[in-house]
Amino acid sequence: MAFALALSIPSIAPAQEIVLNVIQESLTLNASNIVSAEAVQREGQWSVEVTLNPEAAAKFGDITARNIRKPMQIVVGERIVSAPIIVNAIRQGKIAITGNMSEMDAKALAAHFK
Repeated sequence: MAFALALSIPSIAPAQEIVLNVIQESLTLNASNIVSAEAVQREGQWSVEVTLNPEAAAKFGDITARNIRKPMQIVVGERIVSAPIIVNAIRQGKIAITGNMSEMDAKALAAHFK
């Protein structure tokens, strides 16, 4: 349930839709698809944990299962805010975006999902 994370996080209004792109597959999420999103610190490392509703979780699980070891662009508006690598299939709708990020980076990324 983890991603490696490329850190380039611009400030985007949280009310916009978020698009998750993998190669030629996309999943568009809106506020109704996201149960929670928060920046968390575990063992001194900041990460972002996102929980999807069951419908979005099923679609996301299928996409991640088909695209292990490929980057997934997280797009807000027309800007790519991150491009983590899919480490494994994420079937339960609990996404963990990890990497070398600061508290500010983690909170900014989590805010995009709210």
